[in-house]
Amino acid sequence: MPPEERRAAIVAAARQVFADQGYHRTGIAHIVREVKIARGTFYRYFDGKRELFQVVVETMMTEVVSVVEPIDLQRPVVPQVEANLDRLVRAVTAEDVCRVLFLEAVGIDEEGDEVLRAFYADALARIETALQTGQALGVVQPGDVGLKARLLLGLIKEPVVQAQLEGRPVEPADLVRELTTLLRHGLVHAP
Repeated sequence: MPPEERRAAIVAAARQVFADQGYHRTGIAHIVREVKIARGTFYRYFDGKRELFQVVVETMMTEVVSVVEPIDLQRPVVPQVEANLDRLVRAVTAEDVCRVLFLEAVGIDEEGDEVLRAFYADALARIETALQTGQALGVVQPGDVGLKARLLLGLIKEPVVQAQLEGRPVEPADLVRELTTLLRHGLVHAP
């Protein structure tokens, strides 16, 4: 197997093992057994479990970010926003992504926490930019885009995390439907 394919196979196996067993319960032995390689082969590609975990986390972050497509202002905006929400929710509700990114990656060490902070800062900046554009187009209510961005991130992330903690799956279509209904119509009926 060419080196780049071997490395990708190790990352894929580790991704599954970390999702199944968690970071702390996973050892190098679990990963090499899953990918069917010798321990020495593993160390040709990675210094250890921590480095490999970082690659897995960064791969997942890239996957999540890549599903959001730029809005084409020449086409109706709302359907594009809803399509982005759908793709984003589907990306973060993937069991391995949810477990590793939202549960396992938190608090491993300062370096890992810094990567997570950067990921969330980037996500919030992207949401803020989208909200500012929406406000300029008149499709987003006026207000503090920084706070609105955090609220939106929570509306997506928290139902996924809570369902993972409870051990029950989230149906992406249900989450997207409820989220878009809430965003379009609000939560409370005015008397």
